[in-house]
Amino acid sequence: MPRQNLQLGKLLPAPSLKEMALATIKEAMLAQKLEWDVMYTEAALTGELGISRTPVREALIHLASKGLITYFPRKGFKIKLLAEKDVRNLFELRLVLELAVIRHITPDLTKKTLAEIERVRAKYQQVVQKENPVESIHANMAFHACLAGLTDNSYLISALNEIGDLINLASVRSLEIDSRTLEALDEHERIVAELKGHSLSGASREMEAHIRTTEERVLARIRNSAARR
Repeated sequence: MPRQNLQLGKLLPAPSLKEMALATIKEAMLAQKLEWDVMYTEAALTGELGISRTPVREALIHLASKGLITYFPRKGFKIKLLAEKDVRNLFELRLVLELAVIRHITPDLTKKTLAEIERVRAKYQQVVQKENPVESIHANMAFHACLAGLTDNSYLISALNEIGDLINLASVRSLEIDSRTLEALDEHERIVAELKGHSLSGASREMEAHIRTTEERVLARIRNSAARR
């Protein structure tokens, strides 16, 4: 097999070599520096990152356990392409969790917590203007993480974190369709407006619309990709 030049960039800072490799690989996946149908070798990844095989292998095993890649021991890995059924199941779970967040936080929102939500929403707006899909995804998830954090429910937060990387990987494909980042920004604004009015039904309605629209954009991307094969 010819030598692979992955061009992942420098290792991202993290507590351990495994975590550094993990963060760098996930960021490369979001930036679409790794193609979906290519087998990448451990040797190429190790050489690119400049670290030993053990933390790289540990990172790959972790990514495989989360459903982000298909790992072939002693050979390499491929980015996992989610099927339509996978996306529907994933977003079905996400909708349940996000609506639970809305139910938890809406009755008890204060001026201080609303100001924090607005600050994070405004940050997303600033990032969108940079037209950087990866930064937009991180800022979008920061908005949802802000809402989840207000629940003070560690199990709910953990469940959302568990599916977060899969959501990110699926969502990066949707950003190529119909200026999805601008569309999502408007949806965030409507969610925040309902939260400011302490309207549980309104905030739930807007959150559901936001999640379902994202799901349909992701599914549209999958169908378009399949049609071109």
